[in-house]
Amino acid sequence: MKYEIGDFVSKPVTGICKIENILYLNPQDEKNDKLYYLMKPVEDEKEKIYVPVSSSDSRLRLCLTKEEAWNLIKRIPDIPTAWTNNEKMREQNYKEAYKILCQTTVLPGVCGRVCPHMKQCQGSCVRGIKGEPVNIGDLEAFVFDKAIEENLKLKDYMPQKINEELKSKKVAIIGGGPAGLTCSAFLAKEGIQVTIFEKYNYLGGILVHGIPNFRLDKKVVENTVKQILDLGVQVKYGMELGKNLKLEELENQFDAIFLCIGANKSGKMGVEGESLKGVFGGNELLEFNTHPNYTGKIVSVIGGGNVAMDCARTIKKLRSKTSKCHI
Repeated sequence: MKYEIGDFVSKPVTGICKIENILYLNPQDEKNDKLYYLMKPVEDEKEKIYVPVSSSDSRLRLCLTKEEAWNLIKRIPDIPTAWTNNEKMREQNYKEAYKILCQTTVLPGVCGRVCPHMKQCQGSCVRGIKGEPVNIGDLEAFVFDKAIEENLKLKDYMPQKINEELKSKKVAIIGGGPAGLTCSAFLAKEGIQVTIFEKYNYLGGILVHGIPNFRLDKKVVENTVKQILDLGVQVKYGMELGKNLKLEELENQFDAIFLCIGANKSGKMGVEGESLKGVFGGNELLEFNTHPNYTGKIVSVIGGGNVAMDCARTIKKLRSKTSKCHI
């Protein structure tokens, strides 16, 4: 077994966790010999996370010990600065960086701008122990912008692995948001025929109507979508599941269907009064632009995450000078 009880591991999104136990969750798991790691985030020991041991290699990374981290930090001054005065070589390095990104993501321009890097990659960067962590988010966004500026094509830099057995297969993707775009790109690179069914007249989903322009320039989304469609992905707009799109019909036309219709409704807190007039969910407020008249109103935004900040900033831009916004 790769990890032991007491080990500290890094998990995407969650951050650093401590493995508290290795166990079966139920008798069926024990029968199938399916073990789980029971982990607790160091920043929230009340939370419990279960990760299958069988899939841990792709989801967990063992943290360095304090001694290992300090030994690595001491070596930093001895590591030569990766720089060259040769302009052509620097350009080639941009291309190599884009090639590396394209192996695992088709949304570097988006993720480099909106992902919570300090809770994920940058937060786990050992260089941050002594100085500043590598600014991964800005680097990712910069490489994408440079690729667009230099007219580099995703199809030329994304590893193409045409599978002859899959070339005749067809996959329907319902929803053209981040998940649908990513899935379509990685399927298309295998030679699979992909069709996206999108209810709006544009692709991008929450990237377009859920994240304000001041945080994510829509030109970035537009360039991202264009790169993905260049892989040969087909799109049918104005198609909504349950209205003019039926699963039964798609099952007869496609070999597989990927549902990614998004989380369009805000979560409920279960408190009294949240259904009253004038109370809005963050997702609905941003996606459907259902803003009331804020003139002379005091607005309270409950929450302090990304959606709350987006709502507060959007409201502040829309409100009159006499309004107030409390968070």
